Amino acid sequence: MLLARDVALDRLVAIKLLPPALAADSALRERFIREARTAAGLSHPNIVPIHIVEEHGDLVFFVMGFVDGETLRERVERSGPLTPRATMRLVQEVAWALAHAHQRGIVHRDIKPDNILVERASDRAMVTDFGIAWATAGEGPGAEGEVVGTARYMSPEQACGEPVDARSDLYSLGATAFYALTGQAPFTAASVPALLAKHVNERPPEVSALRPEVPSKLATLVNRCLEKNPEDRFPSGDELAKAVSDARGRELRAPPLVRSFLRNAEVSTAVILAVAIAGGSVEVGGGGASINLLPYILLFQLGYAARRLLRNGYTFDDIRSALLAEARAQDEEAEAVQSKKWIRRISGAWHRIWASGFGRFFFKVSGIGLKEPERLVLPSSDATELVLGRAATEIYGGLPSDVRHRLGDVTGVISRLEEDAEELRRRGDTGERLTEAVAALENVRLGLLRLRAGVGSVDDLTEHIERAQEIGERIDAELAGRSEVREALE
Repeated sequence: MLLARDVALDRLVAIKLLPPALAADSALRERFIREARTAAGLSHPNIVPIHIVEEHGDLVFFVMGFVDGETLRERVERSGPLTPRATMRLVQEVAWALAHAHQRGIVHRDIKPDNILVERASDRAMVTDFGIAWATAGEGPGAEGEVVGTARYMSPEQACGEPVDARSDLYSLGATAFYALTGQAPFTAASVPALLAKHVNERPPEVSALRPEVPSKLATLVNRCLEKNPEDRFPSGDELAKAVSDARGRELRAPPLVRSFLRNAEVSTAVILAVAIAGGSVEVGGGGASINLLPYILLFQLGYAARRLLRNGYTFDDIRSALLAEARAQDEEAEAVQSKKWIRRISGAWHRIWASGFGRFFFKVSGIGLKEPERLVLPSSDATELVLGRAATEIYGGLPSDVRHRLGDVTGVISRLEEDAEELRRRGDTGERLTEAVAALENVRLGLLRLRAGVGSVDDLTEHIERAQEIGERIDAELAGRSEVREALE
């Protein structure tokens, strides 16, 4: 793989060259060119684009988009397994990419951590080497008796040399998700034949046994992808992406009183832990006795805030749901700015404390003497695009004025995508267009977050804003076209 610059368009590109020994084989050479051109026909935000396929004498190569990032394998080796939330996002984006390819008759046949790139600026997953695995052996893609791919992530039918279809890629994606969550492939063996035999005959280990904190819904999705019988897997990438979306759920936007308690709990817990570690005390009385007054003052203040919540009809379960949502958000932000694992654990300690039995006991004690309210409140839950839009706007507002000026009308782009997503939901369209709008908002939010943290650049963020504008324009045009068709029919 070579890094080069496209002089005409002034952009970085990557060049992949067919090894000269393989290029000397005319049949293999022709097949490489034909299939690379087929892959070049794929245009999707989660697929690395192929710009040019050419041959000059003994040189046969294709030019593809340069992704400033790292492979999934490199990401896991560098910073450890992904969070369940980050894994769900990655699986969903790769599933979209696979669905796009499958609808056009292309089966990848080599989905693995090395063929999934994670963009540095946005954490967007991008699939590479579409169709190139076909150029290594055999008479044609899916030919019976042909074994092509990477053994650790290969489907049973592929391992047996049987014809493969879209569901084979979904098995490989399930194996890749297993690796993303655990840091290891589903099966290991001393030889390739032994490894392939395990894919065919053995059940993979349970993800939850290796990593208990993985949500059961996500573990179930991975298990279904790894079913031996293709009929038992998801029928398509779109169906898998939809299942992941359902598992991720909608983002919780806690009511103001609950958010106020969360902020107080975070600060107070940090202060109490700091006092406990430092052993700080305040002397009272004349006998030289000393006690730590500050923790008691903070706990009393939190108890008062808890009573107020209980008096207004909130329950501990409401607080716990908000805590878990806040923990997910902080985990995603820590992932985006590449925080160290020990820093993440320390910063999330307060979530674990207040969401545990201690928090339930604290609320029970705080509610002593209170009458049960006549009506419990229902915690508000806004659509994902509204939560992402508010978060992005808030981060944008905290940037220096000169940086905001360079970025242009970011709030206008955000508002447009929010409105488009709301309109799509109103029409019952929760398919690809809605996911594109939500993904664009999330990329803008993460880009802003990385810029504020000092690990991103204005240029990177500008690219995400431009993509978001393009998506907004495309959705607007589609909605307008649908309206015209509906009016014409009426």
